[in-house]
Amino acid sequence: MRYRVYSPSVMLATAVVAFSLAGCSGDDGPAGPVTPFDPDATAQAAAELESRLDVDSDVMMSLQLVSPALEAEGGALVQLLPGGVVRPARPFNAQMMVDPSFAMEPIFPSNFLGTTFEWDDGLGRYAMTARTGAPANGVRFILYAVDPFSGEPVMPLNEIGWLDLTDEGSASATQLRVFANTGGVDRLSYTVSASYALLGDNVEATATGAGFISDGSRTLVFNLVQTVAFNTVDETMRVDMLFDLRMDDENVRVVVDVGSDVDLSAPDVSLDVMLTVTDGGNVTVLDVTVDQTETLTGSVVHNGQTIALMDGSTSAPVFTDANGDPLSTAEVAALTQAFDIVDDVFDFVEAIFAPFGSTEVSL
Repeated sequence: MRYRVYSPSVMLATAVVAFSLAGCSGDDGPAGPVTPFDPDATAQAAAELESRLDVDSDVMMSLQLVSPALEAEGGALVQLLPGGVVRPARPFNAQMMVDPSFAMEPIFPSNFLGTTFEWDDGLGRYAMTARTGAPANGVRFILYAVDPFSGEPVMPLNEIGWLDLTDEGSASATQLRVFANTGGVDRLSYTVSASYALLGDNVEATATGAGFISDGSRTLVFNLVQTVAFNTVDETMRVDMLFDLRMDDENVRVVVDVGSDVDLSAPDVSLDVMLTVTDGGNVTVLDVTVDQTETLTGSVVHNGQTIALMDGSTSAPVFTDANGDPLSTAEVAALTQAFDIVDDVFDFVEAIFAPFGSTEVSL
């Protein structure tokens, strides 16, 4: 079977809903008055988050082109596998999970270090060149204006900046720094790291992605953490994920906490999601369970009062009030708009880890 470490739409959908219901400021700002659910503020917040994710920008789209280029050039392509375990690409098996030496290997083969990659239209991908300027312990990708439909640079090439990938790992952890600059503006800067802990029969692996993206005037700060505890005896996994997205200039914060117990011998997988969003004096809690078929059940509690029930599926959620009666047209529209940007949120998380390759494994 194929098991995706990140659920394609479940946890991100719930994060967007909690964010939207929370209003316009996060828990880092001053306490404010307790207010009821405001559908107009929900719609506005959802639209703002969508624009900050910036998944269709030249920089974010270019991240998707990195891993295929490294693989095509014959390097030891690295992948982010369950729990952020970084190792050369190969089929997953239990023995690899219990061998921490894999986490200590360099990210790039030695012949890649200090190399600059430029787009080769004939090959249809980035290729190694003799151009200088790349970091000594990493590689550089020249950035170009990207066609939003093809996801590839526009021809003729229009160079706009560069993307550096730097190996900052140590003997105990793998860490990659990703930095991009266009037009003299730092567009993104973050690190992706992975580490091991051997705990009896369990191998615990943790992956993080932390930093910021910016369009030059607005910034989105993020901290993404996922931990997997793999039991080598009964071949079960405990998966925990925490995504933290902040728009500090507007005191907006989104936190999603997801947990799942996975039996690798069973076909059924479910996710338990608990979100708590504090907005000044307001606290919103979303509690959702999603099964293998992406059927969901849950509730939304705002300042101690249940304001909505959720069922249906992740692709077609149904919202009612606490009594099971229909919500107002404005409330349904606001929540629907929040779910409309789920794909963008998920694409953002995928893009952040894209330089490591696939987030799926064969079991």
